Amino acid sequence: MNLFRALSYKEWMKTRRLIGVMLLLMAVAVGYTYIDLTHEIRLNEAVNVWYGCLFQGTSVAPWMMYLLPLAGIALGVVQYVPEMTQKRLKLTLHLPAGETQIMASMLWYGFSVILLLCLLLSLVLAAVIRLFLPSEVVGMMLQQLLPWIVAAVAGYGFTAWVCIEPQWKQRMLCIVVSVGLLSMLFVSSYPGAYSQFGAGIGWILAASFIFPFSSCIRFKYGVQ
Repeated sequence: MNLFRALSYKEWMKTRRLIGVMLLLMAVAVGYTYIDLTHEIRLNEAVNVWYGCLFQGTSVAPWMMYLLPLAGIALGVVQYVPEMTQKRLKLTLHLPAGETQIMASMLWYGFSVILLLCLLLSLVLAAVIRLFLPSEVVGMMLQQLLPWIVAAVAGYGFTAWVCIEPQWKQRMLCIVVSVGLLSMLFVSSYPGAYSQFGAGIGWILAASFIFPFSSCIRFKYGVQ
């Protein structure tokens, strides 16, 4: 068993219950979206709902703005808080591998879980909406979900950064920086609003992956 598989199994044992809760919440959110959409169509007719989505930027799944980022943050907390409070990370970093490789494996596990959950949710939502509305609405819904998915992935990485940071003063600075960067992804909820912000999204994702390594190095060398 290679290092990534061994660490992934360890992380899975810590996070499997949370992943189950996330799947349940996402199923509830999809069910609520289905009920709300059918209710809107009965009240206002499909043409008016379609018009609101295409020309007014009305969201068919507004709860995802909160659910997706919270899922990323929750996964980061569940994965890394026990590592710090129970001194597990110190033992993990003494495995026969470099701290960069160990940290990367732990982060890749979390990023993979969040991306898979977001992909599954997006596909199910698209299938549900396509039952009632044209493909243009589905496309706009996916454009609207994109910054929220990025916020989920980046939120996970920034949470790992905050949790691993060993010094409280520096940890507060990490929180301020993380909130500032994540807030850029909630400036607008209009579909396609971030189509010209690809470079910014790339930098935010890169920062969420790179920053935890600095805290990991500080932790390994005993910064207090």
